[in-house]
Amino acid sequence: ERALWEDYQKAYGAVLEACNTNLARWHIVPADRKWARNLSMLEIIVNTLEKMNLQYPTPAFDPKAIVIE
Repeated sequence: ERALWEDYQKAYGAVLEACNTNLARWHIVPADRKWARNLSMLEIIVNTLEKMNLQYPTPAFDPKAIVIE
């Protein structure tokens, strides 16, 4: 198996390159330290959500007009 290491590395690179698109980004996250893995994943998620510029939808009614008794 060790003799095939170069082939494995080429196949690994080809898979990542073929699967990484603008619509479905891949991120390589180190997993040897849980805190570093978690920090990396959270930074990716926060950055992605900020780029999406999400906004609350405008309600079709006036929420202040609702009276709860």
